[in-house]
Amino acid sequence: MKNISIFFFTLLLFSINTNLYAAVKIVECEDEQGNRSFQKTCPPGSTQLSEKKFKTSSSTTSNKTDIQATLYLIPDCESCEEVIEFLNARNIAVTEKDVSEDIELQNELTEISGSLKVPTTLIGDEILTGYSRSSFLEALAAAGFKEDDS
Repeated sequence: MKNISIFFFTLLLFSINTNLYAAVKIVECEDEQGNRSFQKTCPPGSTQLSEKKFKTSSSTTSNKTDIQATLYLIPDCESCEEVIEFLNARNIAVTEKDVSEDIELQNELTEISGSLKVPTTLIGDEILTGYSRSSFLEALAAAGFKEDDS
């Protein structure tokens, strides 16, 4: 019975550690004609140029934040979608407010930003109009967000 308990304990530790350190290796390959591709392993006749490991699961040190963002948007807005994608990639909670047909939200947006321009995003005390990656990174840093370098 003791051996079975040790076995299950070891199995549990292994599964926890596997989750914490799970990664996938991607290599950049170049064939004889100079064409480059990214794969798990380079096919025969090609040369490996570089290798990169990417985390595939969250670890206990993942960058979860309490930072909230409010996004005023309209449907079919490319810049609005870029803002959502940028914030979601950083696990930032986004409250979306569609101002296209809501007079109260239009008034709220005008009161906050002085105009009806979309996308308008609130992060902490910052009011950002349009989408500029550097402006968003600065606003997130001011709100206490630290970019994950791994």
